[in-house]
Amino acid sequence: MNSVLSGLTGTRCFVYLDDIVIYARSLADHNTKLQEVLDMLRMHKLKLLPDKCEFLRKGVNYLGHQITESGVRPDPQNVAAIEKFPTPTIAKHLNTFCGMISYYRRLIPNCSRIASPLYKFLTKDAKSVWTKA
Repeated sequence: MNSVLSGLTGTRCFVYLDDIVIYARSLADHNTKLQEVLDMLRMHKLKLLPDKCEFLRKGVNYLGHQITESGVRPDPQNVAAIEKFPTPTIAKHLNTFCGMISYYRRLIPNCSRIASPLYKFLTKDAKSVWTKA
């Protein structure tokens, strides 16, 4: 799907595997972008399954994010999972936790500065002594 819609991704739609999300600030803009996507699909002889399509949604959960009129936010369920994650006691669990928070890195101001004490524990000779930092 990425190759089929390559000229449209990032400016008119998001594509992941067989999911297409078209975004716009107005109905007229949305209809224009929708027509461009449908034309491209038609040109490549691809069809949509009507039962799996949703049109004119005000918001959507997509790849762990909530996309709405007001912007992009982390999915609250994923945030809850991060908040409830038990304190890591071994490097493998800490690595898992760091992976969870780094998925939302672009949405967390100063993420690298905040998480740097955690990443220090992942170095080869790190001493596992928990401090307030």
